[in-house]
Amino acid sequence: MSPGILVVGSINIDDAIRVPRLPGPGETLSASTLDTAMGGKGANQAVAAARAGATVRMIGAVGAQDGIALLHALQADGIDVDGVQRLDRTPSGRAVVLIDDRAENSIVIVPGANHAIPEGAVRDACRTLLPGDVLLLQNEIPAATSRLAADLAREAGATVIWNAAPAPTSADELVPGVDLLVVNEHELRRLADLHRIEAASTDRLMTEIAQATGADVICTLGAEGAAYRVAGATGTAPARRVDAVDTTAAGDTFAGYFAALAHLPLPGRLRHALDAASLTVTNRGASSSIPHRSDVDRIAQAAPERNTAA
Repeated sequence: MSPGILVVGSINIDDAIRVPRLPGPGETLSASTLDTAMGGKGANQAVAAARAGATVRMIGAVGAQDGIALLHALQADGIDVDGVQRLDRTPSGRAVVLIDDRAENSIVIVPGANHAIPEGAVRDACRTLLPGDVLLLQNEIPAATSRLAADLAREAGATVIWNAAPAPTSADELVPGVDLLVVNEHELRRLADLHRIEAASTDRLMTEIAQATGADVICTLGAEGAAYRVAGATGTAPARRVDAVDTTAAGDTFAGYFAALAHLPLPGRLRHALDAASLTVTNRGASSSIPHRSDVDRIAQAAPERNTAA
């Protein structure tokens, strides 16, 4: 049975702009398309967890007017948004996402309401957590809000997962005492710098960060899959070969699926999360590109081939 998932995180309006290549400093480019939809790492991960089959609640904040469509989009996936606050004088967060012809992206975020989540909303939601539930955090809301949620979740006996993305820029952004860190290679090295850890290899970095924080660590490696250090065991899991068109929300999909599938053994949990992320990059958009569990199961049955693990 899937755990209950509480996501405390960001909810954005995403403007996705297709360009032939990412512009350099001072350069102006013409775009081919502009699409506006719901995004934000918190919202994306909530959608991924819900589409993986979990019962999901979302805590965050949106603008009273421009956030209505965002709430409706979350509700369409069966996500409980009673804890999402609607703020009168603050607009919803917004992200401008540039996507080039190689499916790489560059993102600029205006935090808006994401940096004004009321403390009371977080406390009220975390009081209802039960042992076995999962709290899922990212790094697009103030670190103080994430630390409060993590403290309350641990008191309740819930598992705390922190996707440290975007990469923290200072020690003030660290969230201590989490059970699992989910990062990409850039975020892993940034965490290592903040913990004053020096190591050359990804495996060694994960080991030393795990020792410094007491957390398990999963590092996503893009097309190469993921490396992990979980319960003292280390290894890699391969990704599926796909033709990527947009990498937006791939990491969010992995984090949401991995959180939702806590009832599975680690190999199956990694496999489903990586397959879901692989499907995400074959579609354009943020939350709209995240696959449902039936799609993930279908690709596993129809095309078992995967990249070879390192």
